[in-house]
Amino acid sequence: MRRRTFSLAAAASAAGLALSSCGSGSAERGPNDEIIVTFWHSMRGNNAELLEGFVQEFNDSQSEVRVEASFQGMYDEAQTKLMQVVGTKDAPDLMQLGSGAKREIIDSGIARPMQELIDAAGFDTSAIQPSILRSRQVDEMLYSMPQATSAAVLFFNRELFEKAGLDPDDPPQTFSEIRDASQELVDSGLVDHGIAMLTTGGPFIDMMANQGELLYDQDNGRSGTPTEAVFNSDAGVETMTWIRDLYEDGLLANFGRSLDDLRPPWYSGDVAMILDTSAASIIHDQETSFEVGAGYFPVPDGVEPQGSVIGGADLWTFLDSPDEAQTAAFDFVSHLLDPEVQARWAAGTGYYPITTASYDEPALTTAMDEIESIRVANEQVGDTQTNPASLGTDAGVTPTEYLGDAWERIYDGADPQDELDVAAEEVTSALEAYNDANG
Repeated sequence: MRRRTFSLAAAASAAGLALSSCGSGSAERGPNDEIIVTFWHSMRGNNAELLEGFVQEFNDSQSEVRVEASFQGMYDEAQTKLMQVVGTKDAPDLMQLGSGAKREIIDSGIARPMQELIDAAGFDTSAIQPSILRSRQVDEMLYSMPQATSAAVLFFNRELFEKAGLDPDDPPQTFSEIRDASQELVDSGLVDHGIAMLTTGGPFIDMMANQGELLYDQDNGRSGTPTEAVFNSDAGVETMTWIRDLYEDGLLANFGRSLDDLRPPWYSGDVAMILDTSAASIIHDQETSFEVGAGYFPVPDGVEPQGSVIGGADLWTFLDSPDEAQTAAFDFVSHLLDPEVQARWAAGTGYYPITTASYDEPALTTAMDEIESIRVANEQVGDTQTNPASLGTDAGVTPTEYLGDAWERIYDGADPQDELDVAAEEVTSALEAYNDANG
């Protein structure tokens, strides 16, 4: 995530972009007078094919609206593109943005609260899974609609587990169990390292959430504007020390900050376990030659798991989009949230279904029976607690890159407490700058 500490609304004004208070003008029309809805997304590969298939289904189901979808890069890149065109005719009517952008987009003043369209359409938000709904609400209101929600899980090579004498039906979940399993796998000579995880800071954030520990004050920003980073707590230091010790003992591999670098060594059998997003479930199923196992995200010994942060992406509409285009966009959003569509989306990707009714749909029940990682991921989200830690932060600054920098210095021999203190001080300073810029 970019280290952006200024107001996006101010950035838009500086670029000469007028932010209107309501939709204006007329919607673009197609040759048959259908309303055109421009939709930007960040899906690629298998997940993009499925999403764009839903777009085609919606377009084929009626003649009043045509959604035109296009890939705009990954979340950060797409958000940057949005800010370059917001307020102009080139801006999208509907956009998929990473869930971490929520506070920035709200504070920018460019978005129309999705709750207005929800209320106008009479959409029942009680149909949304409770933990997903709470993770996206701000003051009990949805500014965006969750659409592609996911969380981190443990993926492992079941064949390597069996060869090492480990029980693939009882995967490790606690810190000590992860260490013991990694040691068994390395000692067996089957792998170079037992486990791998990104150094982006993301796994650390999920580990903190899973043990009910906060990253920021004010309940992670959910009970007030956050002003201080608190992840340099005893729990944070113990978590990072556990990671460091695994690395120093040769049990944890470091493949950097890119998923494209993390996954190939696991696919080739150089490591037995990775921490990765549930949204990669089908990708892993397609790419591996071995049977994929899955387990809950790890937690310190003696701690009851709270659930890793529910991430993924949400759908946003914008104030400068014509009213009729916004209404038409919500028709498409409603289609994407249909329980049967959500069931196929979850079964075909590994994202969680947004609606609880999707669990009664054959597409998803079959997938959960046949694909272990989809079953485990959905069981994990069902067990996720709705507390400030597992619901994630509501802040204009994300700590991911700061933590990633600290993580790399710790790998180079620095002290976990010292580096987390430095990262917390940097994030606190960034929060102060962001809060000043946004009033």
